Amino acid sequence: MGRADGYISTSDPAATDALSRDLAQKVPGLKLLPITGNPAFPVWAKDRTVDVNYQDTDWSQPVVQGKFRLTRGHFPSKSGEIAIGTALADELHLSVGDSLPYRWAKESQAKIVGFVQNPQAHQGSDYLAAAGQLRAWPKTGDDTTNVMPSDYGLLLSGAPEAISSAGALIEERQLLLQTRSGIANGRSMVEREPGLLLAPGVIVLGVVAAGAFTLRMRRIRSEFALLSALGFSDKALRASAMSGALQASLVAVPLGWVLGTAISAAVRPTLPDLTHRDISPYDPLLSDGLVTVLLSLLASVITAAFATRYPTGTPARARTRITPRETARRRPTAAPVLAGLGALLLALASAVLSGDLAAWCAVAVAGVGVLSAAALTQAPRVLRLLAHLGDRSFSGRIALRAFARDPRRPVSAVAVGTVSIAVAVGVLGTLSSIAAQERSTYVGSRHLGQIEALLYAGTPPQDVEEALSAVLPKGTSIVRGTTVTDQRALAKANTPALAEGWSVAPRPSNGSEGRLQPIEIVNDAQTFEALTGRQWTNSERAALQSGRVLALSPDYLAGDWVTLAVPAGGEKYDTSRKAAGALVEEPVDDTTRSRAAAYVSASAVRAWGGVPVDYSVIATTGDQAPPPELDGQLAKALEPVNILMSDVRIERGPEGPTPTLWYIMLGLALAALATTLGIVVTSSAAELRPDLVRLHRLGIAPRVIRRIVIWQSLAISVLAVLLGVAAGTGLVAARVWPFGAPVVLDWTAVGSLVAAILVLGSFYGAIASPRRLGNALYRAET
Repeated sequence: MGRADGYISTSDPAATDALSRDLAQKVPGLKLLPITGNPAFPVWAKDRTVDVNYQDTDWSQPVVQGKFRLTRGHFPSKSGEIAIGTALADELHLSVGDSLPYRWAKESQAKIVGFVQNPQAHQGSDYLAAAGQLRAWPKTGDDTTNVMPSDYGLLLSGAPEAISSAGALIEERQLLLQTRSGIANGRSMVEREPGLLLAPGVIVLGVVAAGAFTLRMRRIRSEFALLSALGFSDKALRASAMSGALQASLVAVPLGWVLGTAISAAVRPTLPDLTHRDISPYDPLLSDGLVTVLLSLLASVITAAFATRYPTGTPARARTRITPRETARRRPTAAPVLAGLGALLLALASAVLSGDLAAWCAVAVAGVGVLSAAALTQAPRVLRLLAHLGDRSFSGRIALRAFARDPRRPVSAVAVGTVSIAVAVGVLGTLSSIAAQERSTYVGSRHLGQIEALLYAGTPPQDVEEALSAVLPKGTSIVRGTTVTDQRALAKANTPALAEGWSVAPRPSNGSEGRLQPIEIVNDAQTFEALTGRQWTNSERAALQSGRVLALSPDYLAGDWVTLAVPAGGEKYDTSRKAAGALVEEPVDDTTRSRAAAYVSASAVRAWGGVPVDYSVIATTGDQAPPPELDGQLAKALEPVNILMSDVRIERGPEGPTPTLWYIMLGLALAALATTLGIVVTSSAAELRPDLVRLHRLGIAPRVIRRIVIWQSLAISVLAVLLGVAAGTGLVAARVWPFGAPVVLDWTAVGSLVAAILVLGSFYGAIASPRRLGNALYRAET
């Protein structure tokens, strides 16, 4: 918006001019600047057509300053002068003084006088012209042949009272005024309040700190037991453990904030090249940083308090005086499993009785968590099974049998890793499930995977069919989109495809006027399948071949007559003609009904006195989105037959931006995963060090000792992956099933994540294996 306070646009230049006069008369102190734009304006680049983002206005006015940044030359000031974006100039190898004219006026003057850059889109194909240039070129006014509809807008500037009065006047005309405050409020919650990132960050820190403190306490618990036997009280030992945890937090948290700030400042110069847009001035986040440090310290202290609650485990004096005796192996209890199933049943009952989807999700997530905890209780059995399987390898036997003897250490490590993996898989699964749901329920003007070339330029359809056949795979279904018109409309239209067509009049029984719906001509099974996505039935084929109208709307009943609406000049329609109707035997989807309300054969149209007209060529490539590189191939093939890419529709389905929060959650989960995996593997290797030292004194080679540590890290990683993927899938189901969406996992992404975890676990195991064991023998054994 530059320095403007508001923006309003319409597709009718006369309506914009009338609005400008009213605002100038009724709102004192309001400054108005006309600006015209077209997001896909075709220009001729020596040998091909290129779509650019066209804008023209008086670029000398202060209100547009900051909208574009001039990098060379000057802004256009008179007719025939243009300025283009630097990215567009580099792509087309243009320089100041070259020409880039309108596609349908190649001989007109369009001299480049400057290069500009959009602060919000450095790679944008910007094309700036002087005020009134769009209306001066031929075929850009009322005739929209080969050109997308343009926006004729006004930039508003003035005091807040003037902008408010202008907004009220614009609202009376049922138009929308875009303001700076409205655009700011339209940002996502995370973009408006970056401080919200503190919550998930502190939660992740708490999980990591809990795992680190717990593993550390397991390592030094035997030392605390000896100190307790020497007479130190449990209170003093706990205070000592808390003091150590607090000191570690006081060092780690500020150091993390300093390193994070340094990394942010270091990568900041590269962000414009990555995001292709300007970034805001650097903010050191002093107040937010202080809050982050304080909240992180609080989370660390809380987790340390729980981890150091029993610094010696069971009472130390009892452990030193009582000889442990063999006890019968405890049978695993079914209580965690029953609790998890009960939580899931409670979620189902809550959803059925109250219909509260949020309650369903919350209880279902709790059930998944309890079931995951129940699965962790079976980890010792799995470790014993792995110990038997590892007998074939010397290093594997030592590593896995050590886990089987004391499963508490690997189980706690697996539990910490499972949480991070479950969150990462949950985010990936939720994104893929929502994307699959959006594709399955998507309603467009054509079916997914279809390519439609509009014949607005008057190109013969057979030429377009040949051009598409040369680009698309052999056997691709290519049909024509055909509608009904008459000789009077053909005489008025610039090309046959732009002739006003016949429609189906709304039914009077609907109780409202409704809207006119187009008619599609279908002569064969291939066309019917391309338009509906299914084969026609025998009765549907017979109805079309007998001259009846095949109604697609469920509002029609068997035996109804279909009323035709024939254009009679202006906005009037002749509805005196009626045709015998027939209903589709099998229902059609919303995409089919959004395109046409009825099908009819060409012979029936001629019997009515109408004229069949081909308005497009439709190619069906399948239900998957065509690859992006196909766009360039289509442009090259269709350019010789005067079909521009602005007249080509490629149905790729929903392409809305993914909410930023999901990317943030995924990034935090991956960061927590890498951190926790490193903590659990290195802590496990540290606890195993005394045994490794003894093995080294017995003559075991260092490479075998390294394999022992890698075996243990892989065992922890594999168990965490299995439980994490299962728990993550459960989280996805708890998130999407209540809303009727299927659970769809992107196994490529999940497989890549699993492979990365296993590789990272092996890497951590290799670097965590102890070195110089001989020098550390006595220190390790004590």
